[in-house]
Amino acid sequence: MVEYEDGEVLPSARSWVSKNILHPSYSDAEPLLHFLDKYTMIVVGGSKAMGGYYKINKGKTLLDRVTESDIAYGLLVYENSYDVWMEEIVKLETCASKEEKKAFKHVAKNKYHVQRGTRLPLYSDGWTPDGRERFDTIIDEVRDMMRSKELWSTLQGHWKTYVAKHHKYSYVRSVKDASVHDVNVETTDDDDDDDDDDDCVVHLSGDNDDSLDGAWSDSEEQGRGKRMRMMFPV
Repeated sequence: MVEYEDGEVLPSARSWVSKNILHPSYSDAEPLLHFLDKYTMIVVGGSKAMGGYYKINKGKTLLDRVTESDIAYGLLVYENSYDVWMEEIVKLETCASKEEKKAFKHVAKNKYHVQRGTRLPLYSDGWTPDGRERFDTIIDEVRDMMRSKELWSTLQGHWKTYVAKHHKYSYVRSVKDASVHDVNVETTDDDDDDDDDDDCVVHLSGDNDDSLDGAWSDSEEQGRGKRMRMMFPV
């Protein structure tokens, strides 16, 4: 569901503001919503962290919690790691034995980050100058999207449709009944997704460092930047 063309993820959504498209249809917005749900959510701590957020912020959604830095970092990691992910998928599909996997030749490289196995200096995060420049470009695009009240309000409305379509259910505490089902409210899907955050994870060297300029702040969200990892694209 994630749109990826010419090395750029979600190019259509990222051009909405420049093209003055402030009320995209649900079908046009769904790839972006899917990306936020499946990838950006990992940046803010995954389904468990969001479950805690929903409990103390009734009526709020993922779109109320994510920051421009969260979204931009997720986009950067996706673009950086896409070729490596695709190569790993080919390896999984073509190599049946341990010997075949060991003999598999890796040729794909990270686009904006030092390569696998690189030994980093102390306090270095591994992002290249091109990667930092790319992050600045992406965050400008995301900032324009989030600051457009018309556009972001439209996306929040579409988010309810997305949740109803893709999430199973949610328990909502109410005055009359503490376990009322409402498919239009966030769901953590705890029973099914507890392990999802650890499936098919690609770690980048220096993921535990908080030194990507402007990318996140631990003072804003404890743990942001300490779980910077993305699953294989689906």
